[in-house]
Amino acid sequence: MNDEELRRAYRESSRAAPPGPHPEPDELARIVNGEGSETERLALLEHAMRCPTCGPELDLLRAASEGARAGHRQMPSTRWLALAAVAILVIGLGALTLRSRRIVPTHDVMRGRAAAMSLIQPENGVTLAFPIHLAWHAVDGAVSYRVELLSTGGDLIGAWTTRDTTLAISESTRVNGSGPYDAWVRATLRDRTDLSSPIVRFNVKR
Repeated sequence: MNDEELRRAYRESSRAAPPGPHPEPDELARIVNGEGSETERLALLEHAMRCPTCGPELDLLRAASEGARAGHRQMPSTRWLALAAVAILVIGLGALTLRSRRIVPTHDVMRGRAAAMSLIQPENGVTLAFPIHLAWHAVDGAVSYRVELLSTGGDLIGAWTTRDTTLAISESTRVNGSGPYDAWVRATLRDRTDLSSPIVRFNVKR
């Protein structure tokens, strides 16, 4: 059964197999090269056609294989060896690039998680008197921190930029009487991206 027949069998299948682990590039190459059993290739093709990550890898392998076959029909055998070496290199680099893209989003998600950065003090729900002391964990690669004091309605009351991991808010800040206020800190990293802490709500007594 060739690749087109595998596609037809997939379309005619009443239900697709549940997605499993991402196959490695050499496993996807079996679909293109017609290697392995039909059952194994059908399972790999089912995964690749449903997976937004493995699908582009399969397309890359198929395009490289078709280019290699076209070169074989048009070039002498000595030049075919050079083309085959280039095609193998392209396949390897393309697969590595796509694999690395799987890892990068995970890193970005970690960077965007609320737990990646947090205020050490104050704690949620505490009542404080002036001066209000804030402290937070240092972030690797941070060039500055911006602290913002907000009303519970989201209005900005005060903002401060510092390279330290602590800040004292004095009584001169525009705080109108007692009541709850929100504070958070945002780190600016060397690559100009930001990492923000969760908002902490506390009360102020005058």
